[in-house]
Amino acid sequence: MKKFLCLFSALSIVLMSSCSSDDSSTEESETLLPKKILETTVEDGKSGSLTYTITYDGNKLKDIALSDASRSVYTYTGDLITKIESYKSSVLQSTEVYAYEGGKLVSRIVTREANKTIKEKLTFVYNTNGTITSKSSDIINNVEIPYDTTTTYVFSNGNLVSTEYVNGLKEKITSTFDDKKSPFSNITGVKLLLDLDDNFDFSSGNNILTNTIVTYDSDGLVDETVAETFTNKYNSNNFLTESIKGDAMNSEKLEIAY
Repeated sequence: MKKFLCLFSALSIVLMSSCSSDDSSTEESETLLPKKILETTVEDGKSGSLTYTITYDGNKLKDIALSDASRSVYTYTGDLITKIESYKSSVLQSTEVYAYEGGKLVSRIVTREANKTIKEKLTFVYNTNGTITSKSSDIINNVEIPYDTTTTYVFSNGNLVSTEYVNGLKEKITSTFDDKKSPFSNITGVKLLLDLDDNFDFSSGNNILTNTIVTYDSDGLVDETVAETFTNKYNSNNFLTESIKGDAMNSEKLEIAY
């Protein structure tokens, strides 16, 4: 009996230790946020780099500062991003205002400081088949002028697997994903912005493995097909730490520090 109790006690300690370790790992995973991202590009054999420094208020984006003296400042209403102000050398360049209904993005309006009489608008429609379509228009002197430009988004398993852009001509991007965590998984509100960020894929919960980009001519025939493959690395919490695509002449590499 004494031997059994000793074994039971030892097993309990191991289990408690294991649970404690698992809880700690889960807690760390839930609070992990990217603090610095180094982007290294090679174009026609010539390399360059750009560093993004990201600050937060809790899990909410506060500021993304770039090493080229540009920065984006984020404003939330509750847990929703409702405004992004873009600066270059501390001078305001543009303001993006986001509107939501029922927790879904319904519009984005961009005002550029260089010409404030024209506002660029995207309106989002949530289709019965689960896809999302954005429609473009300009607002000139308070009069909205619609255009034929549309973008259709297809999501699967929390990832943006297809984007089709139509503006007279057509381009379609089809993507596959890993099962690891996107660096932006824990940032409040960014997933609702779809693919509107110019720098990063905020919209997906996992990380891209392949892109197939197909462009079509004016007759709807395939003009060009480009395939991209990404090589990814991860940390012990299965968050992306490095992603590389391309070759020695043309490539892009992201290195993420948490």
